[in-house]
Amino acid sequence: MKIGILGGSFDPVHYGHLILADQLIQEAGLDKVVFIPAYVSPFKTDSTQTSAEDRYEMLKLAIADNPQFDASDIEIKKEGPSYTIDTLNALKAQAGPDDEIYFIMGQDTFLEIKKWHKSDELLRNYSFIIGKRPGESTKEMFALFKELFAVYKGLKVEFFDIPEMDISSTTLRNKLKLGKSVRYFLPDPVLDYIYEHNLYGLLIPKLRAFVEANVKPTRFEHTKGVVDTARKLAVRYNVDPYKAEVAAWFHDAYRSAGNLEHGPLAAEKIQTDFGVTDPDIIAAIKNHTTGHRGMSDLEKVIYVADSLEPGRDFPGVEDLRKIMYVDLDTIMYELMVHTRDYVISIGAHFAPESDLAIEELRGRLNKE
Repeated sequence: MKIGILGGSFDPVHYGHLILADQLIQEAGLDKVVFIPAYVSPFKTDSTQTSAEDRYEMLKLAIADNPQFDASDIEIKKEGPSYTIDTLNALKAQAGPDDEIYFIMGQDTFLEIKKWHKSDELLRNYSFIIGKRPGESTKEMFALFKELFAVYKGLKVEFFDIPEMDISSTTLRNKLKLGKSVRYFLPDPVLDYIYEHNLYGLLIPKLRAFVEANVKPTRFEHTKGVVDTARKLAVRYNVDPYKAEVAAWFHDAYRSAGNLEHGPLAAEKIQTDFGVTDPDIIAAIKNHTTGHRGMSDLEKVIYVADSLEPGRDFPGVEDLRKIMYVDLDTIMYELMVHTRDYVISIGAHFAPESDLAIEELRGRLNKE
């Protein structure tokens, strides 16, 4: 058999990996591709990775329906830095006498082959399949081939173009962290595994699930409206959309604690129960009801989104919505004055910190 070995972190495995392996089976005439997740890459010893066990389980799910794909936990069981020569030697010992092992790597990686651990042994004893991406220069590669072939007479290298896939595990991890969709980037069973095991710091889905389970349905609908509005306001006013979404999801998580009490309590709980330490997010949750002097733009975004999300219905709300995307200080000032007038009209207490915020906003707008 002609067996291709494809190593990597696979954190997580995605369709780019699978398409590459499938194309090489066809183009290079491979009988099988074996995916090998690294336990610890010697070049990434300081990086934080998803556990080897989780990456291996996701890999098995991804390749389950292809008989020409296999996965090996040989490096995971080793539980230490993974060197290609050690892995290939172990696989060769397990292979049949007529099996030929090809190590699959990208052109940019092969250019560094002389720096690899026991590269001399690697080049003398194993064959290689080199993938070239569209637009990649081959000048350095052919210069290296000329040098290597002069030393390693039996060196066997096959060179193939690989499909250009703009997918990376890093991009997918970042999308998952932000609660964005990665559907169609990786197989559904892998995505299900990620959600089931809460991989990649999925804070926003966790917050959403907590809020949905702990507030009334009407409050949850309000929260969804605040999240959607906060995202739009964040984009308009150059505020971090991720921070805005986190704060929006949790701002009313403890609404039952009271009108003025629920913000500070939610700000405390998102720290103790969810590990959020960002001071901007904590302040936006804490102060979304009253506001205060020196509010950040993120605090203003959450305050406005909470007051003017589509589910809100009170006299004057449509007039306020007309100016919510014009200027952040203007809408904050008009909204807080409107709120103060209403609170006073019903004989309720208006928070002193809110009065101070109004005065500060008035002074800033007068200067402008």
